[in-house]
Amino acid sequence: KIQPRFYTISSSSNAQPSGVSITMSVLKGGVCTNYLKDLKAGSDYAPIFVRPSTFRLPAQVSTPIIMVGPGTGLAPFMGFVQEFEHKSKENGGKPVEGERVLFFGCRKRDVDFIYREELNAAHESGVLTGLHLAFSREEAKKVYVQHLIAKQAKSLWKMLSAGAYVYVCGATAMGRDVKDAFIEIARSEGGKSADDAKAMLDKLQDSGRYVQELWST
Repeated sequence: KIQPRFYTISSSSNAQPSGVSITMSVLKGGVCTNYLKDLKAGSDYAPIFVRPSTFRLPAQVSTPIIMVGPGTGLAPFMGFVQEFEHKSKENGGKPVEGERVLFFGCRKRDVDFIYREELNAAHESGVLTGLHLAFSREEAKKVYVQHLIAKQAKSLWKMLSAGAYVYVCGATAMGRDVKDAFIEIARSEGGKSADDAKAMLDKLQDSGRYVQELWST
């Protein structure tokens, strides 16, 4: 029996009330991704079930949010982008208050920089107040999202101190490295001991302010 495959919705129900989008990488020999790729719109059928997401935006729209989603881990944050674009339209075309920072990474910008136009447009319009990009195969030394997070230590600590929510989506190893980067920020910028910095991140996670959706690769 083939087990179900879980994909994160990459659209906003307010922006797309009659449908949902997903973001996937079609794998050679992949059963589900190739099945979905070959479906014909309007004629083929696929059994799809929606379950509650662990990624929920804060109740207060102005609450700062930090998003980390390399590769297809970007999926839920495209839903967030659509949601804030929808709110901007409701706000007379002006982005709503609050900081919204996204960290995205891929191998090469001309090969696998997915949603490139949408992200750049969101940044230019102010829907995203920060967009940090890591292209791991374009420099002699590989650069990943955790390295960009370390470079933004001061601004991220300010956001965390102001009550920011952190969302991380992608591979398990990446998630571990990203959490370590935030622990280091709490230590270096917050003046906490290593143990206290770790305890702070654990507390954020327990309170729902540090949310992860990770998978093994």
